[in-house]
Amino acid sequence: SSVPDTAGGIPVNVYNPSGKKRVVVTKPLPGDRWLEILVGAGIRVEVCALDGPGDTILTPAKIKTLIGPQCDGAIGQLTEAWGDELFSCLKAAGGQAYSNYAVGYNNVDTDAATKHGVAVGNTPGVLTETTAEIGAALTLSAARRIVEADTFMRDGKFLGWLPSLFVGKLLQGGTVGIIGAGRIGQAYARMMIEGH
Repeated sequence: SSVPDTAGGIPVNVYNPSGKKRVVVTKPLPGDRWLEILVGAGIRVEVCALDGPGDTILTPAKIKTLIGPQCDGAIGQLTEAWGDELFSCLKAAGGQAYSNYAVGYNNVDTDAATKHGVAVGNTPGVLTETTAEIGAALTLSAARRIVEADTFMRDGKFLGWLPSLFVGKLLQGGTVGIIGAGRIGQAYARMMIEGH
């Protein structure tokens, strides 16, 4: 369980308050395995608890406030621009590592991280099946005209069943073309063929 606190006036939820090292997390993250690992390693974890309308994407100023005068590491989001300003601040606070809670890292200036001696990590591959499932859902939704039919119903236009009302396209026995057969494309193909 967490203890409410503040970091430079910003509300945070603190896990393992007596931890020897300090890691800040810019947004609450799903699951608890990551937290168990950090707490199990004796780390104090502070998760930003800002939830106002202007706090969906934290500004560099707010992230610097969260980092504060002492911080060993940070976990940030793909919506945050981690460049020279933030890596300089993290390093000055004693930071040694930054992890991007994302598959990619195009929001991370790796040259700036290297310049400041901050190791960078990300989470490659974790969204392969998830993204493929979204693709499969969109395919089925488009083929069966789900969004159009939903709007039609919500607008009160449905007066009764008709043989051709939002029939859509039958996919069974059809051919699906996939542009880009990388990890996600292959997972999507498996779902469309095998149904898993």
